[in-house]
Amino acid sequence: MKALVVGFGSIGQRHSRILKSMGYEIAVVSSQPAIGFPKFTSVKEAVSSWQPEYVVVATPTSSHMANLLELHGSEFTGCCLIEKPIFESSKIYNASTRIIIGVGYNLRFLPAIQRLRELLMNEVVLTASFYNGEYLPDWRPGRDYRTTSSARRGMGGGVLRDLSHEIDFIHYLIGVPNSISANVSNSGTLEIDTDDTVRAILKHENGCTTSLALSYLDRVRRREIIITTTNHSIYCNLLSGEILLDNDLFKFSSERDTTFELMHRDIANNSFSVACSIDEGMDVLRTLEAIEQSSLRRAWIDR
Repeated sequence: MKALVVGFGSIGQRHSRILKSMGYEIAVVSSQPAIGFPKFTSVKEAVSSWQPEYVVVATPTSSHMANLLELHGSEFTGCCLIEKPIFESSKIYNASTRIIIGVGYNLRFLPAIQRLRELLMNEVVLTASFYNGEYLPDWRPGRDYRTTSSARRGMGGGVLRDLSHEIDFIHYLIGVPNSISANVSNSGTLEIDTDDTVRAILKHENGCTTSLALSYLDRVRRREIIITTTNHSIYCNLLSGEILLDNDLFKFSSERDTTFELMHRDIANNSFSVACSIDEGMDVLRTLEAIEQSSLRRAWIDR
């Protein structure tokens, strides 16, 4: 099978490498020289000449809609993965395309996340907490982080959008919230023009209250989920793959590439047994926007 990867930054390179290891023939749309794959300068040219069966859009978020419109205009009708978050704004998508779209929330495929979903199937969740703290300067060794899309508002960067996996986790495990209060801020310490910390409270229809914390400032990485149900206390460390269910400890191992492979298969085969659909991806974006609006207005936002 042939796959086309649009964009060849760090995530585009990862997708290309993984898809090649899965047996795909790869071509890339990029302006970079000498990338090691057949290269095209436009989506339209690539679809016409390469005739891919599967497409991955891995450009900055600000370019996703333009790339999708190019893909639609080229009469591509197969399956497409668009990296997360799907678009800059929920208002720019009108669902008129024939393309089958999935969104790049590959971490749904972590064994620990799948086990959490199983554990919560028949539980009433009372409270939940999601924390992801990382240090932005450590993300891409050898490159000035201040020049990356993460540091640029105009490219759709910022901790809320970069770490939106946590919002997808909340939707996937707890459900879509109906009311949100949040603070999105820039501490000024990293010399970037995007947000570097997020604190939010999300209320769900079933009465559950969820807290969300995201940070570019944590020099010691933390990524954890704490959930209290009527029957259990659950702690999950996503970095170690450990789940503590009451007093019982369970360990889940996973390679990061494996989550991408499983996601690609699920979307390319139009299965969506676990993969994030376009509708779910848009729901994540709407929650993200509600967090931003709550911070801007300093008020609770109904979603």
